[in-house]
Amino acid sequence: MGLSKMQNTSTRTEGPRQTLLVPSQTYAVTVDGKTVACLDAGKADFASWEMTRPSEIVVRVDGGAIGATISPLRRNIRPVVNGETLTFSIREPGHFCVVLPNRKPLFLYIDAPDESLPGPGGRQVRYFGGGKVYDAGQIDLFSGDTLYIERGSVVRGNVVCRDAEGVRICGGGILDGSYHDNVSGEFVRSIVFENCRDVTVEGIIMVHPTTWMLVLARCEHVVVRGLKQIGSCMSSDGIDICGSRDVLIERCCLRNDDDNIAVKSLLTPDGHDWRGDVADVIVRDCTFLNGQPGNVMEIGYELSADRVGEVLFENIDVIQANGDGAVFSIHNGDRAVVENITWRDIRVEHYWDKLVDLRIVHSRYNRDESRGHIRNIRLEKIEVKGSIYNEGCSISLIGGFSPDHKVSGVRFEDVFLNGKKVTDGDAIDLHLRHATGIVFS
Repeated sequence: MGLSKMQNTSTRTEGPRQTLLVPSQTYAVTVDGKTVACLDAGKADFASWEMTRPSEIVVRVDGGAIGATISPLRRNIRPVVNGETLTFSIREPGHFCVVLPNRKPLFLYIDAPDESLPGPGGRQVRYFGGGKVYDAGQIDLFSGDTLYIERGSVVRGNVVCRDAEGVRICGGGILDGSYHDNVSGEFVRSIVFENCRDVTVEGIIMVHPTTWMLVLARCEHVVVRGLKQIGSCMSSDGIDICGSRDVLIERCCLRNDDDNIAVKSLLTPDGHDWRGDVADVIVRDCTFLNGQPGNVMEIGYELSADRVGEVLFENIDVIQANGDGAVFSIHNGDRAVVENITWRDIRVEHYWDKLVDLRIVHSRYNRDESRGHIRNIRLEKIEVKGSIYNEGCSISLIGGFSPDHKVSGVRFEDVFLNGKKVTDGDAIDLHLRHATGIVFS
């Protein structure tokens, strides 16, 4: 439902404020001849709807659609371009991105109907119905609560849940962090789960954060599924996994101006103790786009823990990595032993500064006196597209801190750059320091 049909509803005493979400000035979208709301979320626009059958999509582009591509490229969707329109068919739900030269991207969030959504009047259901804009401020969740943001609604504020279990956030609606820009000018993390178990976050769209978007701090047994994010501010980390265990992230579409996924263990500057070992993290079947700065899939910098291990990134489409970060990165600045990290079946459509960046470092983010280790890292079945702009500008780094704190055991297996198998470090302009056991196969 378009914002023009939404009622602005305030749940706080200071009264309603105008949402920053406005109709796109660049794109218009129709699905099977029906108009779908297309919204401006800063550095990207988006449209979202449910799909029950194959559909024809028409996107009108102000200024012309020449040069448009549809990512992920592996889906092999070839639009028909005619002046200001591009037309293509989608046979099944998924997350897609219209990429045009010199235009911001357009994300299409196409969902299957969710039969598991609760009834609006269910027990312990915090319900925000469709067709309205709510100035909610901070929403506190407790054990057994469900926050249901219905498709077509905009909830302006943030969510905090501490020391709880069995909590769910769901629905196809929008959580808009711009509330805090307008009210207090503070930097407020959009969703924080702290010391929680059995958490589910699925389906919602997160936009206009003031800083980190979703934080999983010292949590266990977490599922994040079908989450969409557009962050356009510095430090708009997508999902921060801090001192947590048994975390599954799947079928998400994240666009951020910092790390899309970040694995950390830290004492925060504002006093939150989110330190703890990290283990058993799976990130799969996702689509990522990075702006400036940050890394696509990051472990670090803050790793004040004994161990970070058993982390798997699998079946990922990296549409763009535009900034000065890396696609594959570990920055171990504290004492942790980082081991058994795997990137498998990853497709990189564009990158700029660094492809691989695995380093033990000391930085302004870190607190431990001693440095740690990085070992047993695997990159398997990686397909990378380069361009004429990469050569001489894009590099890869593997570096230990000292002979006693080194990187060891990094295997590149079936890594391809522009269709050619990478058999040594020269192909990716790899720079080494205090690193052993670097193998290409």
